[in-house]
Amino acid sequence: MDMKAKNNEEVTSAIKNKGGIMKWVVRALFLLALLLVAKFVIMPKMKARQAVPPPASARPMVVKTIRMTLQNLEFTRDYTARITDDGRTIVSARLNTTIAKVYFSEGDTVKAGDILALLDTQDVRSEVSRAQASVTKIEADIEFFEKQIIIDRNLYEGGAIPKTALDDSERKLKGLRASIAQQQSGLNLSWQKLGYGKVYAPISGRIQKVHASKGEQVAPGKPIMEIVGGARYKAVITIPERDMRNITLDSTAYIQMPNGGSWAGTIDKIYPALDERTHTGTVDVGLNEETSKAFFAGSMTNVRLVSARHDNVLAVPSQAIFHRGGISGVFTVSGSTAHWKPVTLGTSNGSQTIIKTGLSQNDTVITTPYPALNEGVKVSVSTGGAL
Repeated sequence: MDMKAKNNEEVTSAIKNKGGIMKWVVRALFLLALLLVAKFVIMPKMKARQAVPPPASARPMVVKTIRMTLQNLEFTRDYTARITDDGRTIVSARLNTTIAKVYFSEGDTVKAGDILALLDTQDVRSEVSRAQASVTKIEADIEFFEKQIIIDRNLYEGGAIPKTALDDSERKLKGLRASIAQQQSGLNLSWQKLGYGKVYAPISGRIQKVHASKGEQVAPGKPIMEIVGGARYKAVITIPERDMRNITLDSTAYIQMPNGGSWAGTIDKIYPALDERTHTGTVDVGLNEETSKAFFAGSMTNVRLVSARHDNVLAVPSQAIFHRGGISGVFTVSGSTAHWKPVTLGTSNGSQTIIKTGLSQNDTVITTPYPALNEGVKVSVSTGGAL
C-alpha cells in the first residue's frame, strides 16, 4: 500500500510540473505575439503618423481679398414690368372701292400723317368732274340772269315789258342761286371723298396688323391697318408698398432687353394711388424709340430700380463683415498676417455694405468668411477661382 501511494504521489507531482511548463510556454508565446504585433503593426503606424503633414490649422489659411478704393455704389431692387403702348387705333377705309397700294408692313414704324395706303379713286374723280361741271353751268346761268335782270328792269321801267317778265327773271335767278349752293355742297363732298383715297396714319406708332392688301375690295368701316399707339413704349412696373417710399421721379431703371443686355432709363411717372386689393404702387419708365423696337407690346421683362446711390464711398462685400463681442469689423492682410479692424457700418443692400469708418483706401480686406479667422492668423492670398 505504501508503495502504491508513493507511486501516485510521484505521478501527481509529474503532472503538476508538466502543467507549469505549459503555462510558461503559453506566456512566452503570448509575449512573442505582442512583440511581433508591436514590430510589424504598431511601429509602422507610428512612423506613418510621424510622416503626416501638420493639420490644416497649422498651415496658412487661403483667402480671397479686395483692395479698398472709392466707388460709386447703387443700391437696387428687382421687379417685373409689363411693356405697354398708348392704345391701339384701327384705321379703316372710307370709300367703297379697291386697294391701289399699301406702303407699310406689320412691325413698321409710322408717324402721324404718313400715308398708309392708296385707294382706287377713279369713280370718285368722275363724280367730282360731274359735280364740277354742274356747278360751272349753274354759275354761267346765274351770270346770264344777273345781266338779264338788269336789262329787264330797264325795259320794264321804259314800259317795254310787263312786270311779270321782270319777276320771272328774278325767280329764275333766285332758284339758280339756291341750286348753286346745293351743287357746291355736293362738289365739296366729292372733293372730300377724293381725299379719302389717301389713308393717313392718325397717330405715331407701329403697325400691329395689316388687314387689307393691294387689289382687295374695301368699304367704309372695313379695317385696313391696326396701329399700336406711340413709337415709344413704356415699362409699367408694380412695386410693393414698402418700397414705394424709396422711389422718386428720375430714379434710374435698368430694363432687361430681350437679347440679355440692359437699357438705362428713368422713372417718368408715379401713380398717386395704391391698388386697393394688392396694396402695390405703379410707376412708368418711358422707353426710347430704338429700345421700343426690341419689344412686343404686352410682353414682360425684368427691371432693376436704383433705390439709392452713394458716390465716393468705401464698401465691402457683406460676407466680409464679422461680428465679435458686439463689435463689427473686418480682417485686413498685412504681409501674410490677418489683422482685426473694427469698423462703423453704413447702408447695406444685402450684398454690399458701406464702411463709414475704420478702413482706408488701399487696405486689403479678406472677403472669405472663415469663422476661424482671428488676429494674427497666417493667411495666403489666393489669385485663383472661387474658394
